[in-house]
Amino acid sequence: MRHCVTLLLALALSGVACTTTTSNGAARVVTAPFTPELAVYFDDAVDYVENVEDLGGRVATDWRRQIDGLSQNSDIVAVVRVETVTAGAESTSSGSFRLSTIATRAALRGTLPDDHRVDLRVSEGEVGYNTVRNSASRLQSREWILFVRWYDDADGQVRPHWHLTPATPSAVQRVQDAVGYVDPNAPREQVVRTSSN
Repeated sequence: MRHCVTLLLALALSGVACTTTTSNGAARVVTAPFTPELAVYFDDAVDYVENVEDLGGRVATDWRRQIDGLSQNSDIVAVVRVETVTAGAESTSSGSFRLSTIATRAALRGTLPDDHRVDLRVSEGEVGYNTVRNSASRLQSREWILFVRWYDDADGQVRPHWHLTPATPSAVQRVQDAVGYVDPNAPREQVVRTSSN
């Protein structure tokens, strides 16, 4: 038993990932604690800007940095649709929203739950709350790129911190480039070399 504890401690200190299972049966990888640096990217918010590259300058530079940071630090990146937006109350004084999402294709990074669904939450007072409030129809009208970073909350429950951005062709391409994505269904060229005498 002592050797097992020592091995687990050594693995934890070395940063080796461990696999656990979420409540809906999906395997998830616990890579590291959720840090303030990660909170800059995974802000539980939605951005609505579709043509950032057209804006140019600092806005485009900041957007590229954000997408790269999200892509490289996500446990899951997938193109999703928001099926439902549910308003609720976590207490008598604060509200919350739950977004039920479903992936519309294979994940660009990571492993999706078996049912391809990920539920997202944001509470009043958090950065992303106002990006969801009064936007239910807008959220349900298009596809989004979902970036997820799993964390263990105060109750020991596995939950996602997340970010949504419009799934424009340029954004999807940026993510694919950042994660080194290769479409498994893409046609492949085979080079045949013949020798001539």
